[in-house]
Amino acid sequence: MHSDPSRTTPIGLSRYARDFYDCAMAAGDVVGMRLGHEIIAPIPVLYLVGHAIELSLKSYLVFHGIPLKDLPTKKYGHDLLKILKKAKELGLGSLVNFDPGEMQALEVLNDLYSSKQLNYIVTGSKNYPSFGPIQSACSKLLDNIGPKVGYR
Repeated sequence: MHSDPSRTTPIGLSRYARDFYDCAMAAGDVVGMRLGHEIIAPIPVLYLVGHAIELSLKSYLVFHGIPLKDLPTKKYGHDLLKILKKAKELGLGSLVNFDPGEMQALEVLNDLYSSKQLNYIVTGSKNYPSFGPIQSACSKLLDNIGPKVGYR
């Protein structure tokens, strides 16, 4: 069902992206205020923002003719940087530009997000992104891609 272009549209993907982002912000307002989250955003918040980024970028790809069936393959999958690279090839740079801090934070987030370390516990040390640049990058995508694909 999710690979049916009559049911999964760029507008729908953008709407879901915004919903995941809004839920991340709401969760951050609750869980992020608990003791222990002074430095690193809660893992569920990072996951939700990562998913919002993924859906927003995939919305852009589908809007520019990339078939839905190609999105879950190894070519893109859940790798935010691969999806971003393709979006840039399709002209995303005319809508959204990230500053170096945002790009660095996206790279760190992608290491965790694409390997599912935000979904499942993986022991050992990890690097976590600063939340401010992640939030800023996600907001830029949502605020620019949504209107481009017809989501207001």
